[in-house]
Amino acid sequence: MGKEEYIETGVGAVPTGLPGGFFIYEAEGDEKILFADSNVINLFGCETFDEFMEFVGGTFKGLVHPEDLYKIENQIQAQTVFGEKRHDYVRYRILTKQGEVRYIEDFGHLLHWMNGKSFFYVFIVDVDQNEYLNNARNSYAEAEVLAADRETDKLTGLFNMSFFYHKVQMLLNSAEISRQESAFIHFDIPNFKLYNERHGFKMGDELLCDLARIIKDVFYSGTVARFSDDHFVVYINDNKDSVIENVEEVYKRMLLADDVNKKVRVKAGIYILDDQRAEVGLACDHARLACNSIKNRHDLNYCIYDDILRDKLRRQQYVIDHIDEAIALDFIKVFYQPIIRVATGQVCGMEALVRWVDPSVGMLSPLDFIETLEHFHLIHLVDEFMVKKVCQDMRMLMDEGLPVVPVSVNISRLDFDVCDVLKLLDDFCEIYEIPRNLIEVEITESAFNDNTGLIKHEVAKIRNAGYEVWVDDFGSGYSSLNTIAEYEFDVLKLDLIFLRSYNNPQTRKLMSYIIKGASDLGIKPLCEGVETEEHYQFLKSINCERAQGYYFGKPMLLDGTLENIADKGMTFEGYGE
Repeated sequence: MGKEEYIETGVGAVPTGLPGGFFIYEAEGDEKILFADSNVINLFGCETFDEFMEFVGGTFKGLVHPEDLYKIENQIQAQTVFGEKRHDYVRYRILTKQGEVRYIEDFGHLLHWMNGKSFFYVFIVDVDQNEYLNNARNSYAEAEVLAADRETDKLTGLFNMSFFYHKVQMLLNSAEISRQESAFIHFDIPNFKLYNERHGFKMGDELLCDLARIIKDVFYSGTVARFSDDHFVVYINDNKDSVIENVEEVYKRMLLADDVNKKVRVKAGIYILDDQRAEVGLACDHARLACNSIKNRHDLNYCIYDDILRDKLRRQQYVIDHIDEAIALDFIKVFYQPIIRVATGQVCGMEALVRWVDPSVGMLSPLDFIETLEHFHLIHLVDEFMVKKVCQDMRMLMDEGLPVVPVSVNISRLDFDVCDVLKLLDDFCEIYEIPRNLIEVEITESAFNDNTGLIKHEVAKIRNAGYEVWVDDFGSGYSSLNTIAEYEFDVLKLDLIFLRSYNNPQTRKLMSYIIKGASDLGIKPLCEGVETEEHYQFLKSINCERAQGYYFGKPMLLDGTLENIADKGMTFEGYGE
Protein backbone atom coordinates (compact mmCIF):
# COMPACT_ATOMS: atom_id res chain seq x y z
CA MET A 1 0.00 0.00 0.00
CA GLY A 2 1.00 3.65 -0.15
CA LYS A 3 2.61 5.91 2.46
CA GLU A 4 0.91 6.05 5.86
CA GLU A 5 -0.44 9.58 6.29
CA TYR A 6 -3.64 11.65 6.31
CA ILE A 7 -4.91 13.44 3.22
CA GLU A 8 -7.02 16.51 3.80
CA THR A 9 -10.06 16.55 1.52
CA GLY A 10 -11.61 19.82 2.52
CA VAL A 11 -14.36 18.00 4.41
CA GLY A 12 -12.06 15.96 6.60
CA ALA A 13 -8.97 13.75 6.54
CA VAL A 14 -8.60 10.30 4.91
CA PRO A 15 -5.92 7.95 6.31
CA THR A 16 -3.82 6.40 3.54
CA GLY A 17 -1.72 3.23 3.43
CA LEU A 18 -4.62 1.08 4.62
CA PRO A 19 -5.54 -2.26 2.95
CA GLY A 20 -9.01 -1.02 2.07
CA GLY A 21 -11.03 1.91 0.83
CA PHE A 22 -14.31 3.34 -0.38
CA PHE A 23 -15.88 3.91 -3.81
CA ILE A 24 -19.26 4.72 -5.40
CA TYR A 25 -20.73 3.43 -8.65
CA GLU A 26 -24.04 3.63 -10.50
CA ALA A 27 -26.28 0.61 -9.99
CA GLU A 28 -27.72 0.59 -13.50
CA GLY A 29 -26.40 0.48 -17.04
CA ASP A 30 -22.63 0.26 -17.37
CA GLU A 31 -22.20 0.54 -13.58
CA LYS A 32 -19.99 3.62 -13.96
CA ILE A 33 -17.61 4.39 -11.10
CA LEU A 34 -18.20 7.93 -9.77
CA PHE A 35 -15.71 8.10 -6.91
CA ALA A 36 -12.80 6.11 -5.45
CA ASP A 37 -10.61 7.19 -2.55
CA SER A 38 -6.83 7.05 -2.58
CA ASN A 39 -6.72 3.68 -0.80
CA VAL A 40 -8.80 2.03 -3.53
CA ILE A 41 -6.64 3.67 -6.19
CA ASN A 42 -3.46 2.39 -4.51
CA LEU A 43 -5.03 -1.06 -3.98
CA PHE A 44 -5.10 -1.44 -7.77
CA GLY A 45 -1.47 -0.30 -8.12
CA CYS A 46 -2.44 3.10 -9.53
CA GLU A 47 -1.28 6.60 -8.58
CA THR A 48 -4.19 8.79 -9.67
CA PHE A 49 -7.96 8.55 -10.08
CA ASP A 50 -7.63 8.99 -13.86
CA GLU A 51 -5.07 6.18 -14.07
CA PHE A 52 -7.33 3.95 -11.99
CA MET A 53 -10.38 4.73 -14.15
CA GLU A 54 -8.46 3.99 -17.32
CA PHE A 55 -7.20 0.69 -15.91
CA VAL A 56 -10.63 -0.62 -14.81
CA GLY A 57 -12.48 0.87 -17.78
CA GLY A 58 -14.37 3.23 -15.51
CA THR A 59 -16.86 0.57 -14.44
CA PHE A 60 -17.46 -1.78 -11.55
CA LYS A 61 -17.42 -4.73 -13.99
CA GLY A 62 -13.86 -3.84 -14.96
CA LEU A 63 -12.84 -3.69 -11.33
CA VAL A 64 -13.63 -7.38 -10.61
CA HIS A 65 -11.53 -10.34 -11.79
CA PRO A 66 -13.35 -11.59 -14.96
CA GLU A 67 -13.60 -15.15 -13.65
CA ASP A 68 -15.45 -13.96 -10.53
CA LEU A 69 -17.70 -11.29 -12.04
CA TYR A 70 -20.71 -13.41 -12.99
CA LYS A 71 -20.71 -15.07 -9.56
CA ILE A 72 -20.69 -11.92 -7.44
CA GLU A 73 -23.12 -10.09 -9.73
CA ASN A 74 -25.70 -12.74 -8.87
CA GLN A 75 -24.87 -12.50 -5.17
CA ILE A 76 -25.10 -8.70 -5.10
CA GLN A 77 -28.38 -8.74 -6.98
CA ALA A 78 -29.83 -11.44 -4.76
CA GLN A 79 -28.88 -9.60 -1.56
CA THR A 80 -29.97 -6.13 -2.62
CA VAL A 81 -32.41 -5.80 -5.52
CA PHE A 82 -34.39 -8.97 -4.75
CA GLY A 83 -33.52 -9.46 -1.09
CA GLU A 84 -35.12 -8.10 2.05
CA LYS A 85 -31.97 -6.09 2.83
CA ARG A 86 -30.40 -3.38 0.72
CA HIS A 87 -26.78 -4.20 1.54
CA ASP A 88 -24.47 -6.95 0.35
CA TYR A 89 -21.38 -8.83 1.42
CA VAL A 90 -19.39 -10.56 -1.33
CA ARG A 91 -15.86 -11.75 -1.87
CA TYR A 92 -13.91 -11.72 -5.11
CA ARG A 93 -10.49 -11.25 -6.66
CA ILE A 94 -9.02 -8.20 -8.34
CA LEU A 95 -6.02 -7.79 -10.63
CA THR A 96 -3.65 -4.91 -9.95
CA LYS A 97 -2.05 -2.95 -12.75
CA GLN A 98 1.13 -4.92 -12.04
CA GLY A 99 -0.68 -8.25 -12.58
CA GLU A 100 -0.94 -9.20 -8.92
CA VAL A 101 -4.04 -11.08 -7.74
CA ARG A 102 -5.62 -9.81 -4.53
CA TYR A 103 -8.56 -11.17 -2.55
CA ILE A 104 -11.20 -8.60 -1.64
CA GLU A 105 -14.07 -8.39 0.84
CA ASP A 106 -16.81 -6.09 -0.44
CA PHE A 107 -19.38 -4.42 1.84
CA GLY A 108 -21.93 -2.53 -0.27
CA HIS A 109 -25.19 -0.68 0.26
CA LEU A 110 -27.79 0.20 -2.37
CA LEU A 111 -29.07 3.78 -2.14
CA HIS A 112 -31.77 5.52 -4.20
CA TRP A 113 -32.48 9.04 -5.33
CA MET A 114 -36.08 10.23 -5.25
CA ASN A 115 -36.17 10.02 -9.05
CA GLY A 116 -35.41 6.28 -8.88
CA LYS A 117 -31.74 6.39 -9.90
CA SER A 118 -29.66 4.04 -7.72
CA PHE A 119 -26.07 3.88 -6.51
CA PHE A 120 -23.86 1.44 -4.64
CA TYR A 121 -21.73 2.81 -1.80
CA VAL A 122 -19.00 0.25 -1.26
CA PHE A 123 -16.18 -0.36 1.22
CA ILE A 124 -13.60 -2.97 0.17
CA VAL A 125 -10.77 -4.63 2.13
CA ASP A 126 -7.69 -6.53 0.95
CA VAL A 127 -8.20 -9.72 2.97
CA ASP A 128 -4.61 -10.96 2.80
CA GLN A 129 -3.01 -7.62 3.78
CA ASN A 130 -5.42 -7.17 6.65
CA GLU A 131 -4.73 -10.70 7.93
CA TYR A 132 -1.35 -9.74 9.40
CA LEU A 133 -2.79 -7.20 11.82
CA ASN A 134 -6.12 -8.91 12.54
CA ASN A 135 -6.11 -10.58 15.92
CA ALA A 136 -9.36 -12.41 15.16
CA ARG A 137 -9.10 -15.42 12.83
CA ASN A 138 -11.92 -14.46 10.48
CA SER A 139 -10.15 -12.69 7.63
CA TYR A 140 -9.35 -15.20 4.92
CA ALA A 141 -11.12 -18.41 5.98
CA GLU A 142 -14.24 -16.90 7.50
CA ALA A 143 -14.66 -14.47 4.64
CA GLU A 144 -15.33 -17.49 2.41
CA VAL A 145 -18.09 -18.65 4.75
CA LEU A 146 -19.58 -15.19 5.22
CA ALA A 147 -19.60 -14.52 1.49
CA ALA A 148 -21.51 -17.71 0.77
CA ASP A 149 -25.22 -16.94 0.90
CA ARG A 150 -28.41 -18.87 0.57
CA GLU A 151 -29.32 -17.45 -2.79
CA THR A 152 -26.48 -18.73 -4.96
CA ASP A 153 -24.92 -22.04 -5.93
CA LYS A 154 -21.60 -22.57 -4.16
CA LEU A 155 -19.81 -24.11 -7.15
CA THR A 156 -20.87 -21.88 -10.04
CA GLY A 157 -22.08 -18.71 -8.31
CA LEU A 158 -25.35 -18.85 -10.24
CA PHE A 159 -28.68 -18.48 -8.48
CA ASN A 160 -29.99 -21.64 -6.86
CA MET A 161 -33.39 -23.08 -7.68
CA SER A 162 -35.36 -21.59 -4.77
CA PHE A 163 -34.08 -18.06 -5.35
CA PHE A 164 -34.59 -18.41 -9.11
CA TYR A 165 -38.26 -19.22 -8.46
CA HIS A 166 -38.54 -16.21 -6.14
CA LYS A 167 -36.88 -13.74 -8.48
CA VAL A 168 -38.60 -14.87 -11.69
CA GLN A 169 -42.02 -14.86 -10.05
CA MET A 170 -41.40 -11.26 -9.02
CA LEU A 171 -40.42 -10.41 -12.59
CA LEU A 172 -43.49 -12.10 -14.04
CA ASN A 173 -45.71 -10.13 -11.68
CA SER A 174 -44.34 -6.80 -12.89
CA ALA A 175 -46.36 -4.81 -15.43
CA GLU A 176 -43.36 -4.23 -17.70
CA ILE A 177 -42.53 -7.93 -18.08
CA SER A 178 -46.14 -8.90 -18.79
CA ARG A 179 -45.96 -7.03 -22.08
CA GLN A 180 -42.88 -8.91 -23.32
CA GLU A 181 -42.16 -12.36 -24.73
CA SER A 182 -40.66 -14.72 -22.18
CA ALA A 183 -38.95 -18.09 -22.36
CA PHE A 184 -37.58 -20.74 -20.03
CA ILE A 185 -34.62 -22.87 -21.15
CA HIS A 186 -33.42 -26.04 -19.41
CA PHE A 187 -29.85 -27.18 -20.16
CA ASP A 188 -28.54 -30.66 -19.45
CA ILE A 189 -25.31 -32.59 -20.09
CA PRO A 190 -26.30 -36.12 -21.18
CA ASN A 191 -24.57 -38.91 -19.25
CA PHE A 192 -22.87 -36.47 -16.89
CA LYS A 193 -22.42 -39.20 -14.27
CA LEU A 194 -20.45 -41.20 -16.81
CA TYR A 195 -18.34 -38.09 -17.51
CA ASN A 196 -17.45 -37.89 -13.81
CA GLU A 197 -16.51 -41.56 -13.77
CA ARG A 198 -14.21 -41.14 -16.76
CA HIS A 199 -12.55 -37.83 -15.92
CA GLY A 200 -13.00 -37.42 -12.17
CA PHE A 201 -15.11 -35.05 -10.11
CA LYS A 202 -12.58 -32.20 -10.28
CA MET A 203 -12.83 -31.99 -14.06
CA GLY A 204 -16.58 -32.53 -13.81
CA ASP A 205 -16.81 -29.46 -11.58
CA GLU A 206 -14.65 -27.50 -14.02
CA LEU A 207 -16.98 -28.49 -16.86
CA LEU A 208 -20.01 -27.30 -14.88
CA CYS A 209 -18.32 -23.96 -14.19
CA ASP A 210 -17.41 -23.59 -17.86
CA LEU A 211 -21.00 -24.27 -18.91
CA ALA A 212 -22.28 -21.84 -16.26
CA ARG A 213 -20.00 -19.07 -17.58
CA ILE A 214 -21.00 -19.72 -21.19
CA ILE A 215 -24.73 -19.71 -20.43
CA LYS A 216 -24.39 -16.55 -18.35
CA ASP A 217 -22.37 -14.88 -21.10
CA VAL A 218 -24.73 -15.85 -23.93
CA PHE A 219 -27.91 -15.10 -21.97
CA TYR A 220 -26.40 -11.96 -20.40
CA SER A 221 -29.78 -10.27 -20.02
CA GLY A 222 -31.49 -13.32 -18.56
CA THR A 223 -31.76 -14.87 -15.12
CA VAL A 224 -29.58 -17.99 -14.91
CA ALA A 225 -29.61 -20.67 -12.22
CA ARG A 226 -28.12 -24.05 -11.48
CA PHE A 227 -30.89 -26.27 -10.16
CA SER A 228 -28.84 -29.40 -9.39
CA ASP A 229 -26.02 -31.52 -10.78
CA ASP A 230 -25.74 -30.64 -14.49
CA HIS A 231 -29.15 -28.98 -14.75
CA PHE A 232 -29.17 -25.26 -15.58
CA VAL A 233 -32.22 -23.07 -16.19
CA VAL A 234 -32.56 -19.67 -17.86
CA TYR A 235 -35.44 -17.20 -17.80
CA ILE A 236 -35.24 -14.45 -20.41
CA ASN A 237 -37.43 -11.86 -22.08
CA ASP A 238 -36.77 -12.40 -25.75
CA ASN A 239 -38.43 -13.67 -28.91
CA LYS A 240 -38.38 -17.31 -29.97
CA ASP A 241 -35.85 -16.92 -32.78
CA SER A 242 -33.34 -15.14 -30.56
CA VAL A 243 -33.74 -17.78 -27.85
CA ILE A 244 -33.05 -20.58 -30.35
CA GLU A 245 -30.05 -18.68 -31.72
CA ASN A 246 -28.61 -18.31 -28.20
CA VAL A 247 -29.24 -21.97 -27.36
CA GLU A 248 -27.30 -23.00 -30.46
CA GLU A 249 -24.52 -20.59 -29.47
CA VAL A 250 -24.17 -22.33 -26.09
CA TYR A 251 -24.10 -25.70 -27.85
CA LYS A 252 -21.43 -24.45 -30.28
CA ARG A 253 -19.19 -22.95 -27.61
CA MET A 254 -19.20 -26.15 -25.56
CA LEU A 255 -18.16 -28.15 -28.63
CA LEU A 256 -15.39 -25.65 -29.42
CA ALA A 257 -13.75 -25.96 -25.99
CA ASP A 258 -9.94 -25.85 -26.11
CA ASP A 259 -9.68 -28.90 -23.84
CA VAL A 260 -10.76 -31.96 -25.85
CA ASN A 261 -12.04 -33.59 -22.65
CA LYS A 262 -14.48 -30.72 -22.20
CA LYS A 263 -16.04 -30.93 -25.66
CA VAL A 264 -19.54 -32.09 -24.76
CA ARG A 265 -22.90 -31.92 -26.51
CA VAL A 266 -25.42 -30.19 -24.28
CA LYS A 267 -29.16 -30.64 -24.67
CA ALA A 268 -31.75 -27.92 -24.18
CA GLY A 269 -35.49 -27.75 -23.70
CA ILE A 270 -37.31 -24.50 -24.50
CA TYR A 271 -40.68 -23.41 -23.17
CA ILE A 272 -42.12 -20.21 -24.64
CA LEU A 273 -44.35 -18.79 -21.93
CA ASP A 274 -47.93 -18.62 -23.19
CA ASP A 275 -49.48 -17.38 -19.94
CA GLN A 276 -47.75 -14.73 -17.80
CA ARG A 277 -49.79 -15.95 -14.84
CA ALA A 278 -48.16 -19.38 -15.10
CA GLU A 279 -46.45 -20.81 -12.05
CA VAL A 280 -42.66 -20.68 -12.43
CA GLY A 281 -42.14 -24.28 -11.30
CA LEU A 282 -44.54 -25.56 -13.95
CA ALA A 283 -42.84 -23.51 -16.66
CA CYS A 284 -39.46 -24.96 -15.62
CA ASP A 285 -40.95 -28.46 -15.73
CA HIS A 286 -42.16 -27.89 -19.30
CA ALA A 287 -38.64 -26.88 -20.35
CA ARG A 288 -37.18 -29.89 -18.54
CA LEU A 289 -39.61 -32.31 -20.18
CA ALA A 290 -38.77 -30.87 -23.60
CA CYS A 291 -35.08 -31.43 -22.85
CA ASN A 292 -35.65 -34.98 -21.60
CA SER A 293 -37.60 -35.86 -24.75
CA ILE A 294 -34.43 -35.60 -26.89
CA LYS A 295 -31.83 -37.09 -24.53
CA ASN A 296 -31.50 -40.14 -26.74
CA ARG A 297 -31.69 -38.22 -30.00
CA HIS A 298 -28.27 -37.68 -31.56
CA ASP A 299 -29.68 -35.49 -34.33
CA LEU A 300 -31.23 -32.83 -32.07
CA ASN A 301 -29.68 -30.49 -29.54
CA TYR A 302 -32.83 -28.64 -28.49
CA CYS A 303 -36.57 -29.18 -28.37
CA ILE A 304 -39.41 -26.68 -27.98
CA TYR A 305 -42.29 -27.59 -25.71
CA ASP A 306 -45.34 -27.33 -27.96
CA ASP A 307 -48.79 -28.85 -28.42
CA ILE A 308 -47.37 -31.99 -30.02
CA LEU A 309 -44.99 -32.63 -27.14
CA ARG A 310 -47.69 -31.68 -24.63
CA ASP A 311 -50.04 -34.26 -26.15
CA LYS A 312 -47.25 -36.86 -26.17
CA LEU A 313 -46.50 -36.25 -22.50
CA ARG A 314 -50.18 -36.44 -21.67
CA ARG A 315 -50.39 -39.80 -23.44
CA GLN A 316 -47.34 -40.98 -21.53
CA GLN A 317 -48.91 -39.94 -18.26
CA TYR A 318 -52.15 -41.67 -19.22
CA VAL A 319 -50.24 -44.89 -19.88
CA ILE A 320 -48.47 -44.76 -16.52
CA ASP A 321 -51.66 -43.94 -14.64
CA HIS A 322 -53.81 -46.62 -16.31
CA ILE A 323 -51.57 -49.58 -17.14
CA ASP A 324 -52.62 -51.56 -14.04
CA GLU A 325 -56.29 -50.93 -14.83
CA ALA A 326 -55.79 -51.88 -18.49
CA ILE A 327 -54.30 -55.24 -17.51
CA ALA A 328 -56.86 -55.96 -14.82
CA LEU A 329 -59.82 -55.16 -17.11
CA ASP A 330 -58.41 -56.85 -20.24
CA PHE A 331 -57.99 -53.62 -22.20
CA ILE A 332 -54.65 -55.12 -23.26
CA LYS A 333 -55.37 -57.41 -26.20
CA VAL A 334 -53.39 -60.06 -28.05
CA PHE A 335 -53.45 -59.64 -31.83
CA TYR A 336 -52.11 -62.49 -33.95
CA GLN A 337 -50.37 -62.35 -37.32
CA PRO A 338 -49.71 -65.53 -39.33
CA ILE A 339 -46.20 -66.69 -40.22
CA ILE A 340 -45.89 -68.63 -43.49
CA ARG A 341 -43.60 -71.45 -44.56
CA VAL A 342 -42.34 -69.91 -47.81
CA ALA A 343 -41.84 -73.19 -49.67
CA THR A 344 -45.36 -74.50 -48.99
CA GLY A 345 -47.48 -71.42 -48.27
CA GLN A 346 -48.78 -73.02 -45.09
CA VAL A 347 -49.18 -71.29 -41.75
CA CYS A 348 -46.29 -72.55 -39.63
CA GLY A 349 -46.69 -70.12 -36.73
CA MET A 350 -48.12 -66.86 -35.46
CA GLU A 351 -46.71 -63.83 -33.74
CA ALA A 352 -48.51 -62.42 -30.70
CA LEU A 353 -48.64 -58.62 -30.87
CA VAL A 354 -49.84 -56.36 -28.07
CA ARG A 355 -52.57 -53.76 -28.54
CA TRP A 356 -54.32 -51.52 -26.02
CA VAL A 357 -58.03 -51.06 -26.71
CA ASP A 358 -59.15 -48.45 -24.21
CA PRO A 359 -62.87 -47.62 -23.80
CA SER A 360 -62.01 -43.99 -22.99
CA VAL A 361 -59.40 -43.09 -25.62
CA GLY A 362 -59.81 -45.86 -28.18
CA MET A 363 -57.05 -47.94 -29.73
CA LEU A 364 -53.51 -47.24 -28.51
CA SER A 365 -50.87 -48.58 -30.86
CA PRO A 366 -47.62 -49.97 -29.46
CA LEU A 367 -45.93 -46.70 -30.44
CA ASP A 368 -48.19 -44.96 -27.92
CA PHE A 369 -47.27 -47.05 -24.91
CA ILE A 370 -44.39 -49.56 -25.36
CA GLU A 371 -41.65 -46.92 -25.27
CA THR A 372 -43.25 -45.26 -22.24
CA LEU A 373 -43.50 -48.51 -20.33
CA GLU A 374 -39.90 -49.36 -21.16
CA HIS A 375 -38.75 -45.91 -20.06
CA PHE A 376 -40.44 -46.31 -16.69
CA HIS A 377 -39.39 -49.99 -16.37
CA LEU A 378 -42.97 -51.26 -16.42
CA ILE A 379 -42.88 -53.24 -19.67
CA HIS A 380 -42.58 -56.55 -17.82
CA LEU A 381 -46.20 -56.13 -16.67
CA VAL A 382 -47.41 -56.24 -20.27
CA ASP A 383 -45.03 -58.99 -21.38
CA GLU A 384 -46.10 -61.23 -18.49
CA PHE A 385 -49.75 -60.59 -19.34
CA MET A 386 -49.12 -61.44 -23.00
CA VAL A 387 -47.49 -64.79 -22.20
CA LYS A 388 -50.41 -65.63 -19.96
CA LYS A 389 -53.05 -64.73 -22.59
CA VAL A 390 -51.22 -66.62 -25.36
CA CYS A 391 -51.15 -69.74 -23.21
CA GLN A 392 -54.84 -69.31 -22.42
CA ASP A 393 -55.69 -68.96 -26.13
CA MET A 394 -53.63 -72.02 -27.06
CA ARG A 395 -55.29 -74.05 -24.33
CA MET A 396 -58.68 -73.02 -25.70
CA LEU A 397 -57.71 -74.05 -29.27
CA MET A 398 -56.37 -77.40 -28.07
CA ASP A 399 -59.49 -78.09 -25.97
CA GLU A 400 -61.70 -77.36 -28.99
CA GLY A 401 -59.60 -79.55 -31.29
CA LEU A 402 -58.59 -76.65 -33.52
CA PRO A 403 -55.23 -76.37 -35.28
CA VAL A 404 -52.38 -75.15 -33.10
CA VAL A 405 -49.01 -73.83 -34.32
CA PRO A 406 -46.16 -72.27 -32.33
CA VAL A 407 -46.71 -68.68 -31.24
CA SER A 408 -43.88 -66.21 -30.76
CA VAL A 409 -44.06 -63.69 -27.91
CA ASN A 410 -41.95 -60.56 -27.58
CA ILE A 411 -39.76 -60.22 -24.51
CA SER A 412 -38.16 -56.88 -23.71
CA ARG A 413 -34.51 -56.65 -22.80
CA LEU A 414 -35.63 -54.88 -19.60
CA ASP A 415 -37.63 -57.94 -18.53
CA PHE A 416 -34.37 -59.70 -17.74
CA ASP A 417 -33.53 -56.99 -15.21
CA VAL A 418 -36.73 -57.21 -13.19
CA CYS A 419 -37.95 -60.77 -13.44
CA ASP A 420 -36.96 -64.38 -14.13
CA VAL A 421 -38.05 -64.78 -17.76
CA LEU A 422 -37.58 -68.55 -17.86
CA LYS A 423 -39.67 -69.01 -14.71
CA LEU A 424 -42.36 -66.73 -16.18
CA LEU A 425 -42.56 -68.91 -19.32
CA ASP A 426 -42.45 -72.17 -17.39
CA ASP A 427 -45.11 -71.12 -14.90
CA PHE A 428 -47.75 -70.33 -17.53
CA CYS A 429 -46.87 -73.31 -19.71
CA GLU A 430 -47.32 -75.54 -16.67
CA ILE A 431 -50.58 -73.89 -15.55
CA TYR A 432 -52.19 -74.21 -18.99
CA GLU A 433 -50.38 -77.43 -19.98
CA ILE A 434 -48.74 -75.95 -23.08
CA PRO A 435 -45.71 -77.78 -24.52
CA ARG A 436 -42.60 -75.60 -24.49
CA ASN A 437 -42.00 -76.09 -28.21
CA LEU A 438 -45.21 -74.16 -28.91
CA ILE A 439 -43.89 -70.95 -27.30
CA GLU A 440 -41.17 -69.05 -29.14
CA VAL A 441 -39.36 -66.07 -27.62
CA GLU A 442 -38.60 -62.97 -29.71
CA ILE A 443 -35.88 -60.65 -28.40
CA THR A 444 -35.02 -57.42 -30.23
CA GLU A 445 -31.55 -57.48 -31.71
CA SER A 446 -30.48 -54.36 -29.80
CA ALA A 447 -30.83 -56.33 -26.55
CA PHE A 448 -27.88 -58.45 -27.57
CA ASN A 449 -25.59 -55.41 -27.30
CA ASP A 450 -25.26 -56.33 -23.64
CA ASN A 451 -21.76 -56.39 -22.23
CA THR A 452 -22.71 -57.78 -18.82
CA GLY A 453 -23.26 -61.32 -20.09
CA LEU A 454 -26.76 -61.39 -18.57
CA ILE A 455 -28.68 -61.72 -21.84
CA LYS A 456 -26.35 -64.38 -23.21
CA HIS A 457 -26.67 -66.41 -20.02
CA GLU A 458 -30.46 -66.10 -19.84
CA VAL A 459 -30.95 -66.88 -23.54
CA ALA A 460 -28.91 -70.06 -23.13
CA LYS A 461 -31.10 -71.11 -20.19
CA ILE A 462 -34.30 -70.49 -22.17
CA ARG A 463 -33.08 -72.48 -25.20
CA ASN A 464 -31.83 -75.35 -23.04
CA ALA A 465 -35.28 -75.51 -21.44
CA GLY A 466 -36.84 -76.22 -24.86
CA TYR A 467 -38.02 -72.81 -26.08
CA GLU A 468 -36.97 -71.41 -29.46
CA VAL A 469 -35.30 -68.00 -29.31
CA TRP A 470 -35.62 -65.50 -32.16
CA VAL A 471 -33.58 -62.40 -32.93
CA ASP A 472 -36.17 -59.77 -33.84
CA ASP A 473 -35.79 -56.62 -35.99
CA PHE A 474 -32.42 -57.60 -37.46
CA GLY A 475 -31.26 -54.73 -39.67
CA SER A 476 -33.46 -52.03 -38.07
CA GLY A 477 -30.62 -50.29 -36.28
CA TYR A 478 -26.89 -50.72 -35.88
CA SER A 479 -26.94 -54.40 -36.73
CA SER A 480 -23.90 -56.53 -36.28
CA LEU A 481 -23.20 -59.85 -37.93
CA ASN A 482 -21.23 -60.58 -34.78
CA THR A 483 -24.59 -61.07 -33.05
CA ILE A 484 -25.18 -64.14 -35.20
CA ALA A 485 -21.77 -65.56 -34.33
CA GLU A 486 -21.73 -64.77 -30.60
CA TYR A 487 -25.21 -65.89 -29.56
CA GLU A 488 -27.00 -69.20 -29.99
CA PHE A 489 -30.54 -68.80 -31.21
CA ASP A 490 -32.97 -70.45 -33.62
CA VAL A 491 -34.56 -67.84 -35.92
CA LEU A 492 -33.15 -64.67 -37.48
CA LYS A 493 -35.97 -62.25 -38.25
CA LEU A 494 -35.12 -59.66 -40.92
CA ASP A 495 -36.76 -56.30 -40.27
CA LEU A 496 -39.35 -55.01 -42.74
CA ILE A 497 -36.93 -52.20 -43.64
CA PHE A 498 -35.31 -54.60 -46.13
CA LEU A 499 -38.41 -55.18 -48.23
CA ARG A 500 -39.26 -51.48 -48.09
CA SER A 501 -36.06 -51.02 -50.09
CA TYR A 502 -36.85 -53.99 -52.32
CA ASN A 503 -36.47 -51.99 -55.55
CA ASN A 504 -32.82 -51.44 -54.76
CA PRO A 505 -30.87 -54.35 -56.32
CA GLN A 506 -28.15 -53.95 -53.68
CA THR A 507 -30.71 -54.56 -50.94
CA ARG A 508 -31.93 -57.75 -52.63
CA LYS A 509 -28.37 -58.98 -52.98
CA LEU A 510 -27.65 -58.21 -49.31
CA MET A 511 -30.78 -60.07 -48.22
CA SER A 512 -29.75 -63.14 -50.16
CA TYR A 513 -26.31 -63.13 -48.49
CA ILE A 514 -27.78 -62.73 -45.00
CA ILE A 515 -30.33 -65.50 -45.54
CA LYS A 516 -27.76 -67.89 -46.99
CA GLY A 517 -25.32 -67.12 -44.18
CA ALA A 518 -27.96 -67.72 -41.52
CA SER A 519 -29.03 -70.99 -43.14
CA ASP A 520 -25.43 -72.20 -43.36
CA LEU A 521 -25.10 -71.59 -39.61
CA GLY A 522 -28.22 -73.63 -38.90
CA ILE A 523 -30.33 -70.54 -38.14
CA LYS A 524 -33.78 -70.30 -39.70
CA PRO A 525 -34.29 -67.03 -41.62
CA LEU A 526 -37.62 -65.21 -41.46
CA CYS A 527 -38.48 -62.00 -43.31
CA GLU A 528 -41.25 -59.66 -42.23
CA GLY A 529 -42.86 -56.88 -44.21
CA VAL A 530 -44.13 -59.04 -47.11
CA GLU A 531 -46.82 -57.00 -48.86
CA THR A 532 -46.93 -58.27 -52.45
CA GLU A 533 -46.77 -61.46 -54.49
CA GLU A 534 -43.48 -60.17 -55.89
CA HIS A 535 -42.02 -60.01 -52.40
CA TYR A 536 -43.19 -63.54 -51.73
CA GLN A 537 -41.72 -64.94 -54.93
CA PHE A 538 -38.42 -63.19 -54.28
CA LEU A 539 -38.16 -64.81 -50.84
CA LYS A 540 -38.83 -68.15 -52.47
CA SER A 541 -36.02 -67.57 -54.96
CA ILE A 542 -33.44 -66.89 -52.23
CA ASN A 543 -34.62 -69.79 -50.03
CA CYS A 544 -35.92 -67.73 -47.14
CA GLU A 545 -37.61 -70.23 -44.85
CA ARG A 546 -40.42 -68.18 -43.34
CA ALA A 547 -42.31 -64.96 -44.13
CA GLN A 548 -44.68 -62.58 -42.41
CA GLY A 549 -46.57 -59.50 -43.55
CA TYR A 550 -49.82 -57.89 -44.64
CA TYR A 551 -49.81 -59.98 -47.83
CA PHE A 552 -50.76 -62.97 -45.66
CA GLY A 553 -52.75 -61.09 -43.05
CA LYS A 554 -52.78 -58.08 -40.75
CA PRO A 555 -52.56 -58.49 -36.97
CA MET A 556 -56.05 -59.21 -35.62
CA LEU A 557 -57.75 -60.76 -32.64
CA LEU A 558 -57.51 -64.55 -32.69
CA ASP A 559 -60.98 -65.11 -34.19
CA GLY A 560 -60.28 -62.62 -36.97
CA THR A 561 -56.90 -64.16 -37.77
CA LEU A 562 -58.37 -67.68 -37.97
CA GLU A 563 -61.18 -66.40 -40.19
CA ASN A 564 -58.70 -64.60 -42.48
CA ILE A 565 -56.59 -67.75 -42.83
CA ALA A 566 -59.67 -69.74 -43.80
CA ASP A 567 -60.89 -67.08 -46.25
CA LYS A 568 -57.55 -67.08 -48.04
CA GLY A 569 -57.59 -70.85 -48.32
CA MET A 570 -54.40 -71.25 -46.29
CA THR A 571 -53.89 -74.31 -44.15
CA PHE A 572 -52.00 -74.90 -40.94
CA GLU A 573 -48.79 -76.88 -41.10
CA GLY A 574 -49.46 -80.43 -39.90
CA TYR A 575 -53.26 -80.07 -40.34
CA GLY A 576 -55.64 -80.70 -43.22
CA GLU A 577 -53.04 -82.38 -45.44
